[in-house]
Amino acid sequence: MDLKTVQKQLKRLRDLLSQPSTDVLWSTYRISNEVIEDLVLIKKGILNKDPTSIDKLLFLLLPTCDLQEISISSGWGNEFLDIAEALEIALGKIEE
Repeated sequence: MDLKTVQKQLKRLRDLLSQPSTDVLWSTYRISNEVIEDLVLIKKGILNKDPTSIDKLLFLLLPTCDLQEISISSGWGNEFLDIAEALEIALGKIEE
């Protein structure tokens, strides 16, 4: 697992989610701060090598799951795909 890349990509996600134009309407979240809080908890879990946190992150990265829906409706869908791929590689779930 490449923790440096995981941290970098989660920061990118957090920065994008923190933008005022973030639209969570098509997700299960009511406000963007909720998804940011979830990502903070997931990051802590991953840094503590908690496999459940890795699974939660991988779930959020799935096509048509919350993060992709938010990214598309917020106008940064292509950047999300880059972040998701980088995270999946860093977590050792797919090959480069």
